[in-house]
Amino acid sequence: MINTLLETSLPLSVLLAALLLIQRTLVSQLGAVNLYALWLAVPVFLLVKLAAAVASHSGFQGTIDYFTVSLPAITVPEQLNGWLQSSFWLTSIWVTGMVVCITALGVSYMLSRVTFYRATPVSIRGFSGCRQAHDQSGPWITGFRSPKVLLPNDFFTRFDPTQQQLILQHELTHWRRGDLHLNYLALGLVSIFWFNPLVWLAYRYYRQAQELACDAVVTRNAGKSERIAYGYALLSNTQQSPQFWWPLTHHYGDFNTMKQRIIQLQRQHGFSKTILLSTMALVVAGTLLLQQPLLADGAKSAAPKPVMRIEPRYPIQAAQQSIDGYVQLKFDIDAHGKVSNVRVVKSSPEQVFDKEAIRALEQWTYSATGVTHKDQLVQLEFALDLEQYDLERVKVTPSVGKGSH
Repeated sequence: MINTLLETSLPLSVLLAALLLIQRTLVSQLGAVNLYALWLAVPVFLLVKLAAAVASHSGFQGTIDYFTVSLPAITVPEQLNGWLQSSFWLTSIWVTGMVVCITALGVSYMLSRVTFYRATPVSIRGFSGCRQAHDQSGPWITGFRSPKVLLPNDFFTRFDPTQQQLILQHELTHWRRGDLHLNYLALGLVSIFWFNPLVWLAYRYYRQAQELACDAVVTRNAGKSERIAYGYALLSNTQQSPQFWWPLTHHYGDFNTMKQRIIQLQRQHGFSKTILLSTMALVVAGTLLLQQPLLADGAKSAAPKPVMRIEPRYPIQAAQQSIDGYVQLKFDIDAHGKVSNVRVVKSSPEQVFDKEAIRALEQWTYSATGVTHKDQLVQLEFALDLEQYDLERVKVTPSVGKGSH
């Protein structure tokens, strides 16, 4: 898992860096709505890469090299042991960081709900989900199933009726566009790639693009006087520092982008499906192109290689009675190369060699590939002469007369 994350993090960083570098140019040339839509390239890239990775592995799942294996035990190289240990610690650190992020987001969500429900309900015509805080918290919107807007305590005195309507329209536009739920997705990706500082920076600029796009939608059909009122509302909000900021809420004011937001009120650009579709097509094509080496070499690299095999013991009674046979087994190999879920597919004679075959296979070790390989096949033949089958064969020779089994 950690290998997959690290492999994905590099091209993801390149994509995020490109979006960050051209953001200021794009917002002036294409407009805020188109800029915000282009951030869709990030989940599209991750989905395409995930689908390509699954396809590359599923094509070789359950296969294994067909060759006769000699059974002397192979010791695990010291370097491999060190790598396995480091991989375990890296995975542990990553999981710990992700749990911390998710926990912090959960606490933030609960605190925002507590703040909202402690506020005083207010009656707004056409909308029942408003409350007024006892301090200058807000305005912001939160919610999962239904929108909830928190207004500051001086909302009805600081803003005139036109500004009040524009502010509520701004918050509800976030809800109608699905911005809150997209933020849940974005924060989920931040939690997964928490170790990449560029992801945190990109989330900040993504939220800024989101606010600019919302401003553009709200003022698209507004007159000059309404835009001026909207601008004054933005300026008024810069003078009121919010008490708290919850990651899962939408705030009306953002000090770092307020100037740019006011400037953008004078510019209007229509939404272009051509720009969006062209960009997404470019991202998909680029991702698949980068994935080609994995798809081409998957047959060589996807299958785990045997590192250590424990020789099955030839049952004494079967050896004394000159009974030979075979056991076909299915098993899984985890990301670290450990064998699990061993089960018998077919054996001949039945129940004669099954127990020893399972006991030995459960102790085998394969090279760590970072992914789980399910339904691998192996045939252990308890015989001296081998015929050719479409399965890996492991020859088990009897040790008659030793009496140690």
